[in-house]
Amino acid sequence: MPLYLGAACAVFDDGGRVLLSRRGDFNVWTLPGGRLDSGETLMDAAAREVSEETGIIPHIERLVGLYYASGWDRLTALFAGWPLGGSLKQRTAETRANAFFSLDALPAVVWRPQMIHDACLPQRPLPRVLETKPADLRRARRRLAWRWVTNLLSGRPEPRRARFQVSAAAVIWDEAFRRVLTLPGRRGRVLPRVLCIGGRAPWDVLADRLCQEHGLALQLHTTGVWQDLARGCIELVFAASTPERNVPGAAEWSTAQHAALGDRDLAYLERVRPGFAADPIWTLIQDDTVGDEHVFLSGGNTT
Repeated sequence: MPLYLGAACAVFDDGGRVLLSRRGDFNVWTLPGGRLDSGETLMDAAAREVSEETGIIPHIERLVGLYYASGWDRLTALFAGWPLGGSLKQRTAETRANAFFSLDALPAVVWRPQMIHDACLPQRPLPRVLETKPADLRRARRRLAWRWVTNLLSGRPEPRRARFQVSAAAVIWDEAFRRVLTLPGRRGRVLPRVLCIGGRAPWDVLADRLCQEHGLALQLHTTGVWQDLARGCIELVFAASTPERNVPGAAEWSTAQHAALGDRDLAYLERVRPGFAADPIWTLIQDDTVGDEHVFLSGGNTT
């Protein structure tokens, strides 16, 4: 069961109004967004979807957070930004209408209003699981199936959803931020991580593994995203801090300055500092021109 990936964007104009699209399939207002394509960054996917659905070319300012849609096996990265260019289209092939709305005068039926609310918050939200009622899920799947048939018969078959290898890693600091939890790897030490498939939110799978194998009950914060575009690999990076104590299994507390970690894990450590719960979410993109080495092109804020 694969984990499907997508991106959405909350675009705010100078008056603080948010851009919404009225979907052609479900007839509800929602933030522009859609699937992630092969060889595409999450940020680029968000910008592409806004442009395709509304005609607006957005400037992506930051990554707001991660959202797992229960029952859909879908993980969405939500970005926030502002209009850079283009012109608003009244409707497109995918939308019945597009418009900017004041936050105190949103349409009556809005899909995933929590995401709009989160994009307005001064603090970064925790990763969220979005639930869908079983009856609503069945109706939505029927509509999507009908859309697929309609597009096929009209000569516009929908492309297959790209599949990615998704993992989740944890940077667990002690309260003094001097030592970090590591596990034995093939070459030195590694950070705790899990492979992610559909069925559960990645952060819940990672938190359960840390609890079951190492006795740590932690609240994980989203801190970063790493992408290898050529290989279709994505790693979600989460962080927490906890009092240092003996942990069962092969885990141990390693001094950060002397931990024998690989390049990617060291890059995570450099970016997950004491203010990680409030710091902007960073992105790291691997350069595929240097073989298997981990070389990162960009970090810090998502811009």
